[in-house]
Amino acid sequence: MKSVKKLSAILVCLILIIGGCKTGGGGKGSGGSGADLGVPEAGDEDYTARDYEPLFKMWEHFGVAYTDADKSEADDSNMCWAASAANILAWSGWAADEDDAFNTFKAHFDNVTGGVYDALDYYFDNFVPTVSADMVTVREDRSHMLMDFIVSALHEGKGVVLKIKYPGKPIGHFITVFGYMYFTTEDNFILLFTDSDDHLHQMRNFKVLWNDATDRWETQGLYEGWHLQYVISLDTD
Repeated sequence: MKSVKKLSAILVCLILIIGGCKTGGGGKGSGGSGADLGVPEAGDEDYTARDYEPLFKMWEHFGVAYTDADKSEADDSNMCWAASAANILAWSGWAADEDDAFNTFKAHFDNVTGGVYDALDYYFDNFVPTVSADMVTVREDRSHMLMDFIVSALHEGKGVVLKIKYPGKPIGHFITVFGYMYFTTEDNFILLFTDSDDHLHQMRNFKVLWNDATDRWETQGLYEGWHLQYVISLDTD
């Protein structure tokens, strides 16, 4: 019997830029600003800060192909959360294939805004009943710790999903992170991720900088002007 694994999450501020899923509505952990309140309450941080590497590609380091379920825009336009959940299930070994897992979610959930936690909870309840989900969050007022969490989760081989949000508008998006670049002299990052909106099996990236004025991580380049909202990580099988 598989041992109970830990599903860690971190609430902070994250951002999106192209298309994506409008927020609002949904259940526990869903994309809406109000619905996000349904994510389990913040707990102790479960990561250990480490030195950043100049470049870290998780798929090369662990010798496991990155995952990238893409939306077809046929009754799945609002399901970036389900695609990201499918990605980390396949990456972490809980599902055999991200596309199959995404199809499972599309067959069960309506094409509405939702949350990664909801999808994972459904999957474990129905397909891996020996596993439970235990969420750990970091609130926005501690969001300067977000990169420590992301880097540690990546180096530990966990599946990592970020929610990014456009400021002042009910638009959010979920992407799956697989690596980073760190610039020592600038003390900022580029995140490497797959995106269900691009319809291609490829790695994308944007620059992430800490803004002292807004107390949050903000993006440059792709998804210009968005900010990081929270992160969910999933342990391997």
